[in-house]
Amino acid sequence: MKFRWPFNKTKHKHWLGINLSSLAPSAVIYSLEGVVDAISFDQEQGIAALESWLQDHVAHGMPTVLVLDDDDYELLLVEAPNVPDEELSAAIEFRIGDLLAQPIEETAIQAMRLPDDAYRGRMSMAHVIASANDTVRAWVDWAEKLHLKVVNITVPELSLLNVLALNSINQGIALLELGPKQGCIRLYQDGALYLTRQVEMGIDALDIQDDTENQTETISQEASVNVENPLDEVVAVNEIQLEELTDDDFSNETLSTEEIGLELGEVDLAADEPELNIDDMAYVGFAPKAKVNEQQVQNLILEVQRSLDYYESQLGMGQITQLWVMSGDHNLASLVEAMQPVLTANIEQPNIADKLSQGVGIHVSPNCEDINKSTLALGGALAYVAS
Repeated sequence: MKFRWPFNKTKHKHWLGINLSSLAPSAVIYSLEGVVDAISFDQEQGIAALESWLQDHVAHGMPTVLVLDDDDYELLLVEAPNVPDEELSAAIEFRIGDLLAQPIEETAIQAMRLPDDAYRGRMSMAHVIASANDTVRAWVDWAEKLHLKVVNITVPELSLLNVLALNSINQGIALLELGPKQGCIRLYQDGALYLTRQVEMGIDALDIQDDTENQTETISQEASVNVENPLDEVVAVNEIQLEELTDDDFSNETLSTEEIGLELGEVDLAADEPELNIDDMAYVGFAPKAKVNEQQVQNLILEVQRSLDYYESQLGMGQITQLWVMSGDHNLASLVEAMQPVLTANIEQPNIADKLSQGVGIHVSPNCEDINKSTLALGGALAYVAS
């Protein structure tokens, strides 16, 4: 993939990327040798846990790139005025004032023109990142209290682009990121963001099961019935019933031979033994639990396909050949298996550590077990290299 910015030389031995997500805050310490450390926290632990970790592991004055939470900014797609790129952000302010939640003078604006090949060259469009000044200032103050030196502030769309910069991809790629309740699909090509869409579905609705869970549940279900000797099941039930009876239940008043219509001495146990004719070939065991919620997966596939079709037909770009499905450290193998037969793109859940170490030869410290959950923070650290 040809990217539209070069890597510059760094001035410090270590630097930091911080993902400020309220759902999964994370941090990555990077150096000239590679990834030094990575950490992530869940929503319950929150920013407070991340703050405590930073105080214990990060040196004062370390250069830092902040990756804003999804709720901290707006990403707009608007028609770009015919001005030089260096004047684009200022010129575009007049077009987006009515689209913002706060006055334009209280908003930080960064515009990025889409490449000329977008929309078949019929129109010039730009993505605009808009964040309230108060939000930006609050995060800068937060970082400074931790004695960090903020050198850049970015957003997830660009953070992920930095991660893609480390991989050689000749054609377009789609990144499907799934949170607990919703997700986002982003389409990139040649080092540029072409499309981003929210997906109103998250990992919770998909009810994903991995193979280990299915195997355990199936074995447990089948063990509840003894197929080799079904009489054992009948005996077990009778034993439970007998244990529940009291001595009074066996009194003459309770059980009489007249009431049951036979003498105990006349009972022929052999004659009353049930005759069992079991066709081994006709026996059907318990079916394993579905690996995914098939209806929800179909809805997700439809959302993805709409984005891919728009990218190809409306934007006039080529076919997307790769799709990365990402959701922290969730095992998405069952989801990939369900989606692959329907979509033409090659689908994978990327192992970021392998992508870095085996793919492009970047050293990843052995203690970086959270690197998959810290991908956005990694992209933030890489933004320092690109700045």
